[in-house]
Amino acid sequence: MTKTAILIGNGTFDAKMRDYKKYVDEFADFANTNKVDRAIISGGHTSPASRYSEASSIVRYLAPKLNKRIKLLTEERSITASQCVRNTKPILKLKKNDDVTVFCDSVIAVKVMWFIMHYWFGMNRKEIEKDALNFISTHYSKKNHTETMGKWIGVTGVLYRNVEVHPCPIKPSIHSAIAQQLISLVDTASLYDPKLYKEFVDSTKKRYGLSG
Repeated sequence: MTKTAILIGNGTFDAKMRDYKKYVDEFADFANTNKVDRAIISGGHTSPASRYSEASSIVRYLAPKLNKRIKLLTEERSITASQCVRNTKPILKLKKNDDVTVFCDSVIAVKVMWFIMHYWFGMNRKEIEKDALNFISTHYSKKNHTETMGKWIGVTGVLYRNVEVHPCPIKPSIHSAIAQQLISLVDTASLYDPKLYKEFVDSTKKRYGLSG
């Protein structure tokens, strides 16, 4: 069994960004405490002002904090969450008995698991929707409202088979969180529409000020 921890970048890293630093520190502590074999950092070039990708900027800070026995790998092509999941697949080479934990911003944790089920497990849309509905039916009731269910996911994460998505509160503003929900809808829908996927990626590049 191989134990792997994956961290999805949240922009070019700067240790002066308190919440981002806490996020990376939590990842380092998890990797060391749980004696993971590999740490994969995912995130491409999203800032024209920096020569570092998200992943490489994180690794510069993270590497000295990790146990030397942990193999540190990077994925530097992705600019969206779905690309992070897709592009880590060939690096991960997931096996049935592996143990994988994926760190991401709490706001996108459910979306990230959707991408994992799609890309890593090859599930189709109806299968993922059925699994999501079963989850909602189990945890959303008169006793468990959306706020309760949201807090539960935010603390325990999202689990499917041998993969856990570990949510970390990087504390976006309420307005940013609302906007992220709209982005998540399009990001997820684009998995099933190549034209929409291209338009979404082009829009993301424009938002970041990237060319090409």
